[in-house]
Amino acid sequence: MGSAVKLTWSKAKLDSISDGMVKGLFKMGYDIANQARKNAPYVTGVLRNSIRVQESKNNSLEVIAGGSFGGRQVPYAWKREQGPNKNSATEHYMENAAKTIMAGDYIKKYFGGAIK
Repeated sequence: MGSAVKLTWSKAKLDSISDGMVKGLFKMGYDIANQARKNAPYVTGVLRNSIRVQESKNNSLEVIAGGSFGGRQVPYAWKREQGPNKNSATEHYMENAAKTIMAGDYIKKYFGGAIK
């Protein structure tokens, strides 16, 4: 006869972790969107107002700029992201927002509470 180690899943704990991860993902997405609004070039405010967080069909989250939003078309969001812009500090406003938010210990900040 051999020896064994029994591992048991705690459904309640796994559900808690899953909920915490989803909440952390949304918080991180909204923080990226807020930073992207600060980074985006400003002419009329339409581009900044088009930046939003959207849940996708495949259980993911997207931070989106431009497209059709609030009855307006913002077709230039990608061009402004890529540059060149009059103010080069506003180029890559979405990419730089993600880098800013994900700097440091973002795993602990957004997801650390989920695994306690």
